[in-house]
Amino acid sequence: MDVSESGPMFAGLGYDFMAITDHNKAPDEAQWRVWQEQANLVLIPGEENGRLDHILELGVYDVTETPSDDFSERVRALRQAGGFVAACHPQEYEHGEDNVWAGVGDLHAFEIFNGLREGRGCDEAANVRIWDSILTSGERIWGIATDDFHCQYTTPGHGWVCVQVPEGDGEVTWQQIVSQLKAGAFYASTSPKFNEIVLDDDTIFASSDKWVDRICVIGPGGKALYEQAGNELTWKVENGHTYFRLEIHCGVRKAWSQPFFLEA
Repeated sequence: MDVSESGPMFAGLGYDFMAITDHNKAPDEAQWRVWQEQANLVLIPGEENGRLDHILELGVYDVTETPSDDFSERVRALRQAGGFVAACHPQEYEHGEDNVWAGVGDLHAFEIFNGLREGRGCDEAANVRIWDSILTSGERIWGIATDDFHCQYTTPGHGWVCVQVPEGDGEVTWQQIVSQLKAGAFYASTSPKFNEIVLDDDTIFASSDKWVDRICVIGPGGKALYEQAGNELTWKVENGHTYFRLEIHCGVRKAWSQPFFLEA
């Protein structure tokens, strides 16, 4: 399936942007312009780097050369090249968790949910436990959800990110989206959405779809600090936690905010 088919298909599902990440192959700017004309949404250039232990590199027109097959060295080279860098589907690899830990400090993010891998029977929930372990250690890393769409294996719409962009009628570019991804100005989801997240002084408010079960506040160690039934949450931020994040639960489907880090 080429971009002239996949682009309008994802746009029809409500997506505003998508990334093309072929294995070790990035579109040059001329090819990207051709695809962008066909896509019917904002198209982000990039690649999925490596023969094994894959790494997403978003916002580049060329495959970045890496010094070796060592995961941490590859991550560092990709980060220095300027793209948004994320470790892919750690549950597929026996040492996938080790990869993520090895890349901490240079990775912007890693996949806490991968729709294709869930369909293959991987324990995607284990990725969230890895995330909390890393955050509890004091390191900082974002969590992303993806379809990893392969038309021969799976259907679209299993996992995505929703990125915060300025309000108004101005054109949103892929450069803006990549910049916001790097900053953590997005949430990840497998179905429910955050309508609003507002941190006002020491109180956070969040709202979601009317049919969600509950919204939870998660802190160090993956511990639930607070939860509120229904589609709204108001919580006064407690001292003594290094970070917290929000989770929406809607049956088996979830959405995850990025972590909020608290100063001592």
